[in-house]
Amino acid sequence: MTEYWPWWLGGLGLGAVVVGFRLLVGRPLGVSGSWAKVAFWRREAAAAREAAAMADNRAAAQDAFLAETLAEFGEDAVAQLGMEAPAAEKPAPAAAREAVPPAAHLVFLLSIFAGALLMAVVAGDFSPRLELSDLHTALAAGSPWQVWFSLFMGGLMVGVGTQMAGGCTSGHGLSGCAMFAPTSLLATAAFFASAVAVSLVLELLYRAGGGA
Repeated sequence: MTEYWPWWLGGLGLGAVVVGFRLLVGRPLGVSGSWAKVAFWRREAAAAREAAAMADNRAAAQDAFLAETLAEFGEDAVAQLGMEAPAAEKPAPAAAREAVPPAAHLVFLLSIFAGALLMAVVAGDFSPRLELSDLHTALAAGSPWQVWFSLFMGGLMVGVGTQMAGGCTSGHGLSGCAMFAPTSLLATAAFFASAVAVSLVLELLYRAGGGA
């Protein structure tokens, strides 16, 4: 039987990860969000380039307009417009916070896998196998392809659901609830209620199928 860590030690570890992620990356921790950044890194990169180009063009157009206004009508006209002098005549504003690169999200996801693998090896529980639990086998009537299909569809539904809910259990349950975000508190309550309901239904189906 697998021996798990004490609950308080796991809680301290999760808390350290959440706080460390916020301090290092500058945003709440979320596994589904990191996965989306990695899976759609081309789209994210293109969006970042477009945003930067739009900001540069807007700044250049504003500077050109102000320069012409200043040259034609003087500083009083610029002051009446309620606008500042061109960027060439004032110190450059502080650079905005850059978006987290997809590589950082990839490192985060790989670290989750590496950490779980390391702990399994250290604890002596590492034993890779393809067969699934008795519960999965019983619910699929012993058909392997039905088991894998159900797991695939379950994962797909989780991915769609996390996008609709704006985050997964880690994003809402750990980061969001720690910041008392109303949406995260509501989403986490829905997670727990759904998990309890589904587990009870699966238990009934398992017993109806002859499981002990």
